[in-house]
Amino acid sequence: MVSNKKRLYIALYPSGVVGNEEQKYHWGFLAGPKIEDEEEVLGMRYHVKNHPLHSWVFEECQVTNVKSTINLLARILIAKVEDEERLTAIFRNTPVVKDDPNWRCRTWVQAVLASIERDGRAVGTSNLSWAEIEPLGREYVGKKAERGRYAVSRIGNMNLPKPTWDMLEHREIVP
Repeated sequence: MVSNKKRLYIALYPSGVVGNEEQKYHWGFLAGPKIEDEEEVLGMRYHVKNHPLHSWVFEECQVTNVKSTINLLARILIAKVEDEERLTAIFRNTPVVKDDPNWRCRTWVQAVLASIERDGRAVGTSNLSWAEIEPLGREYVGKKAERGRYAVSRIGNMNLPKPTWDMLEHREIVP
């Protein structure tokens, strides 16, 4: 019997910050089923966002299509989910820092990855190394941008599945 464990992805979005390479992308997580055969595949998004009135806030929400959320640039598959409740608890319990001007969404993502690794039971097969994930994500999205993947002329295709790299098998699964 083939396993149908949910998958955990790093999600990269444009941040809106221009001229600062470190802040070029907004980082978060997407979780969804292994099998994505339907046109729309329900999933969850977990991230922190910088709210104008409340500083950084954690957000968890269901998405109607985990393959193509609003503004998503790319997904990086990093883990097979073993215990979704444990994983959700890690997201919810990872601190959101409000009084440090250097704290960012990528700082939170790093902290979540470290917590998942320490926990040892929320995910199974995985690559949780921020030292590998961050440069791979930047390079992957950068190459897609260079090849015109996000060009305005492709706006009509915004609902198509976004580029997805599988870090577990070291291959692209959605171009």
